[in-house]
Amino acid sequence: MKLCMPSATNRKLKPVLIFKNGSEVKECLSVQDAARWLKAHTSCPSMPYRHIMNGIIFDETWMYAGSSYRFITNPDVKKEKLEKIILQHKDRFNGANE
Repeated sequence: MKLCMPSATNRKLKPVLIFKNGSEVKECLSVQDAARWLKAHTSCPSMPYRHIMNGIIFDETWMYAGSSYRFITNPDVKKEKLEKIILQHKDRFNGANE
């Protein structure tokens, strides 16, 4: 299955596609919009920001109330975020390579 890739149109808004059980349910303009929408959609007691970021950066699936959620964004945005994490926590990543 080929997924459509959202494209980032500016430096502030990073689009996110939300998939529920393998089907696209929503395209949001930013991670914050995705977290707000997902909180309302799932009736989750807190903002699922961390789950969305882990899904985008590490391709993790979020399981909630019997459903699986996946999140994707523009590959360039994903690469940029991952590079920032590696630089910010280089002591953790360098130790893993030795």
